[in-house]
Amino acid sequence: MTDLSRWRGLTALIADTVEHGASAIERVHLATARRPFWVLEQIPGIAEPAKGIHAVHDMIASGIYQQVRFVSRVAGEVIDAALEAFDDRPNAGAAVNRSA
Repeated sequence: MTDLSRWRGLTALIADTVEHGASAIERVHLATARRPFWVLEQIPGIAEPAKGIHAVHDMIASGIYQQVRFVSRVAGEVIDAALEAFDDRPNAGAAVNRSA
């Protein structure tokens, strides 16, 4: 295994860790926020506004975690392309497809 292969492997490992870590944290974040929102959504007079705020919160939080995963994926692809440019082996192989 070449040093370049190890760098590619490390890049893929970090990108996967960020992607799966962000997804796990998102699930915990939304589940944790769900509890106080549920309480507020049971109180007459503020139930409807609380439901709307809850929906907006979840949409914003999910959007942010989606952006973290996207940036990580793009950074991984850019690093992989840069490493490929330094690979002096003939037909060193195409960039790893992380979108599958």
